[in-house]
Amino acid sequence: MSHFFFGNASRLGGLFTNAASAVKSRPVVFNSATGFSLCGASDAVAQHVEGQLDIADSVSGSSSSENSASCATSRSLQTDNSVSATSPSEPKDVGFDYRRLLAAGAVGFFVGGFVYPRAYAKLDAIWHGSLFTTVLKKSIVEIATVGIFVNSLSMASRGLLVGRDADGVAEHVVREMPEVTLNDARVWLPYNMVAFSVIPIALRPATTAMME
Repeated sequence: MSHFFFGNASRLGGLFTNAASAVKSRPVVFNSATGFSLCGASDAVAQHVEGQLDIADSVSGSSSSENSASCATSRSLQTDNSVSATSPSEPKDVGFDYRRLLAAGAVGFFVGGFVYPRAYAKLDAIWHGSLFTTVLKKSIVEIATVGIFVNSLSMASRGLLVGRDADGVAEHVVREMPEVTLNDARVWLPYNMVAFSVIPIALRPATTAMME
């Protein structure tokens, strides 16, 4: 039994060592792949949840416009409340949107492999150290710059994919961004404080992708 336990522990330790080496030797590949996988998977889960909510709304006859106000911003881009293909008493035919999943994965690939690593490196270069005030500055600036950029990119890409016109998508992004940024601050400010304090810069893009 002890041989089995220590043998598996040794193999697990070897996996972690190989993973750490991969991050250091090929950070762009690792971070891009991590961003694509995690963002794609999270979108798949989100689509499943949204589909179940849409079915429940159709069956119960509740108004989709009321629900969209309380859901994530991305859902309001994906739903056109002015057009209803089915009556309230008929369940909607909710299909899985593979284009949306690939778009979410592409956004994760881009921001995980190229945006976050450069942004973190730049912020660390501007403000050195891990004093509370230093970390707070970096955390706030990250939300006000990178956060707004990534949210705008995600919202715009999803809106365009479902056939919304560019002007409508841009108007939606501008209108919703203040609330989205405020919600971002509630979640990302505590995370950023931890990330800039204790998480090594090589691993930050991957942990950020997990937070996405």
